[in-house]
Amino acid sequence: MTVFNIAITMDIVCAAISMAGSLLVARYDRWSYLGWMAWLVANVLWIVWAFTAPTAPVWGVVAQNVFFFYTSVKGYLACRKSMKSAAAPAVARSGLPASS
Repeated sequence: MTVFNIAITMDIVCAAISMAGSLLVARYDRWSYLGWMAWLVANVLWIVWAFTAPTAPVWGVVAQNVFFFYTSVKGYLACRKSMKSAAAPAVARSGLPASS
């Protein structure tokens, strides 16, 4: 396999992981956090691809994915926080569990 073929293959893998992440986040359920994790992996792989592509370095892709990595970390943390608060039992002001 040539370097060009490896770069093209990696490009397709990065795109597939990014799309899988989008589908998982769009579910907006308990599996959404996996989408954020997929995006984190994809962002790192896109940066690696940008430095190994035939026209490397591709600085636009590097800058974009460094920013996307930051937003993916924020999204992942917010998603996990909202999942934890949604899983916590409701508590009335008295400290007793709220009645349904």
